[in-house]
Amino acid sequence: MTRHVIKVAIAEDNKIFASIIHEHLSQQPGIELVGVAYDGEQILNIIKEKEPDVVLLDIIMPHLDGMEVLERIKLLKSKRPKIIALTALGQETLAQRIIELGVDYYLIKPLTWM
Repeated sequence: MTRHVIKVAIAEDNKIFASIIHEHLSQQPGIELVGVAYDGEQILNIIKEKEPDVVLLDIIMPHLDGMEVLERIKLLKSKRPKIIALTALGQETLAQRIIELGVDYYLIKPLTWM
């Protein structure tokens, strides 16, 4: 029986936090890390080129923030990944807006497994 590998990309402008997530996920069986981006433009390129199954998307990033990335993902012709939004902001209006933009899951930092 073939085991399905989940391709994951990380978009997080905090390089230390991105490294922690990368280290944790790289130890998980069945997960293949296909890229780490430190801004919104980089993650869009990774999504186009690598077609990850899941993107961990920080909402507050330079160049393009997570909201803009979500808007642009809707326009992509490639397969749409599942999006897990990561943010330190727990505002209800922000949560509602990113859900409207197509976020599949929403996590507030700090994450408990860290």
